[in-house]
Amino acid sequence: MHGNEFCNVSTSRTLGGLEMIEAQFTETVFGKHAHAGFVISVVDAGVMHFSHRGESHNTLPGQLSIVAPDELHTGSKGKGEGWRYRALYPSEERMKALNHSLFGTAQTPYFRQSVINDVRLSLQMRGLLDKLTRGSDALDMEEHWEMLLVNLLLQESQQSAVTLSKAQSNIESVRDLLADSYQQKLSLEVIAQHAGISKFHLIKEFKRCYQLTPHQYQIQQRLNHARAQLKRGFSAVDIALNCGFHDQSHFTKAFVSAMGITPMAYQKQFFTR
Repeated sequence: MHGNEFCNVSTSRTLGGLEMIEAQFTETVFGKHAHAGFVISVVDAGVMHFSHRGESHNTLPGQLSIVAPDELHTGSKGKGEGWRYRALYPSEERMKALNHSLFGTAQTPYFRQSVINDVRLSLQMRGLLDKLTRGSDALDMEEHWEMLLVNLLLQESQQSAVTLSKAQSNIESVRDLLADSYQQKLSLEVIAQHAGISKFHLIKEFKRCYQLTPHQYQIQQRLNHARAQLKRGFSAVDIALNCGFHDQSHFTKAFVSAMGITPMAYQKQFFTR
């Protein structure tokens, strides 16, 4: 990380282990990556530039951005010297359960916009983050978290019936295979046989659905498990072995590209409080 950059990671026991990040970046560029859960962020200063769903976006101070699980995105500074932001990482299960309670559908919520320019939602997001930082009463924080998510879903999500074609269903089965077998070195031949399609069509259709090749998706799954193991105190050497990376160097390079900090710097956040 560069001299004036920082990235502080923490979790809230009150909100079920919800992960939070407060960070400032000036020169760091995040390569294409995805997360296991949702990412809801607000820019506090500067301009955050990122690509998402094939389009480029600039998020200004006060604006929110939302990225869903497994959606490929990047990150870098926009105009100026960098950006400072805070983000929350609700799980896909949490969002699906809330979606079901509001709309009666068990689908993962789909948000129409990558960037949300809404004063009320921005104030709710920043208010919750301030309460989490100060350590307000548990009930107060739980209420604010619930209402922020409810308002986001009611105002910004798109509800529609989705019928999967056989081809889409096959690609989803490949996604599940890669997620379940993140430690293994699967060949393209084996994956294509699992899907019942040619290797060429597998790569083409998988990338169309998830903006990642099967290998890139598997790397993201390995990183998701690596973050969980870092929080539990595992060493980088053990994590590289446990999660299917070639070696510690390969793991560190992939982690920095996705998170902007080294695995050790990330882990330190959880063991120095």
